[in-house]
Amino acid sequence: MYGYDYMKKIVLYRADLNEHVIAERDFKYLYPSDFEDLYLLNFQGHLNHLSPKDKKILTTAVNQWTRQLVIRQRVEDFQLGIESYQTQLNLTKPQWDATGFEYKHDYTAIDSPRAVIFRDKYGVQMMMHFNEIHKFSDGTLQQIDEALDYRVKEFRINRMNPGLNTRFWTRKDMDRCKAFMFAVQRRLRTRRIFRNLESFVGGHVREGDHRLLKRTE
Repeated sequence: MYGYDYMKKIVLYRADLNEHVIAERDFKYLYPSDFEDLYLLNFQGHLNHLSPKDKKILTTAVNQWTRQLVIRQRVEDFQLGIESYQTQLNLTKPQWDATGFEYKHDYTAIDSPRAVIFRDKYGVQMMMHFNEIHKFSDGTLQQIDEALDYRVKEFRINRMNPGLNTRFWTRKDMDRCKAFMFAVQRRLRTRRIFRNLESFVGGHVREGDHRLLKRTE
């Protein structure tokens, strides 16, 4: 199973309780969350059954690939920052205000443009476009996710609902909200994973009992 100088493959059990074989050449196909899992398995002592040599080889391989992921993500974040800076120079004017959609209720998901209406911390009505979710802070994304989640769970279809008292809540409203929630939650989850990975490769693991660290849900 193992070579003399490197580990050829890893055999592990995933959540589906099936055995999976991962070779180092497969690392490029793994999700960031897989590297988070591998790191935590090692960090929490679940790989202590391996020989010291094999454990060191696995740790080195996982750390190297994790570092590559973090660097790649930082480059992507930098590129997004450049694009955001260019919009401030009016090369591409962002449409974050809700001009023309003032009649829409807060946290209404619309089709054209594909966006959601919300209010910022100053009470100003704003618009988040679907393809610009990555440009908003975690706090704003969490605020929108919670508001949409409330509507999906509590609002009754084809009925008047609190905060939406001029028309019925429809199945289309619910589907649009669910699509936005999925995208927002995926963005938040990705950020959490990369914060974990950055702390791992940077050696700045969060305070507390290291055995209690959990993977990002």
